[in-house]
Amino acid sequence: MEITERNLRALVAATDDEHRAGMGALPQQIAELHHGEGRKIVGHSRRQFMQRLGLTGLAVTIGSQLIPMRSLMPTSFAADGDAGLAAFAESVELAAVEAYKAAAGSGLVTTKGVLDAATTFAGHHTEHAAAFGAAAGSAATKKPNPKLLSAVAGQLKGAKDEAAVLKIAFDLEGAAAATYLFALGALTSKGALQLTASILPVEAQHAVVLGQVLGLPATAYVPSFETVTAAVNPSDYPI
Repeated sequence: MEITERNLRALVAATDDEHRAGMGALPQQIAELHHGEGRKIVGHSRRQFMQRLGLTGLAVTIGSQLIPMRSLMPTSFAADGDAGLAAFAESVELAAVEAYKAAAGSGLVTTKGVLDAATTFAGHHTEHAAAFGAAAGSAATKKPNPKLLSAVAGQLKGAKDEAAVLKIAFDLEGAAAATYLFALGALTSKGALQLTASILPVEAQHAVVLGQVLGLPATAYVPSFETVTAAVNPSDYPI
């Protein structure tokens, strides 16, 4: 581990504070999504909303190519509507929960501070899944994304040590954050946009913590653009 356990615990506590702050607003955002208190955000108003979130200039790397996020919204994100996207996000969150449980039970993670962080992050994903599930309503499956979970399980099976397990978790958190960046370009209701924007920073902060534990360069976990190691697209990972 590249940082002290004391520093790790401080980072996890700060992430947990950010998570708790965001969770407080989720019931209202879900209500807006279901009951229509928030008007649809389209055209100029959507751009203003994204600007307030600081997301309009972000880009994504796929392979060696850097592409502006706004030009890369898969049609599958828009096809299912806000409820479908929320159900997909729920499945991604539940897959993350199972991945952290598998990581903790692998016997490869031996540092107590890392195990405690995994438990905390799994708890965050559980609560995020519940929020997305509530937003999805009848579209919710309450099940982890099967193909994503299978892919991560295969990676964990091949892991040889604690660092390898942490790298898998780091990549998963980065992919989840990038997925929600994609979703922000397809969602239409204020409640869905705010819900996703409340959860996205926590996923990104998970990656920041894991990146520091791994000793990665700061540019790897605090980039000016999202790096997608495995595209979590509804077309590729159906629920």
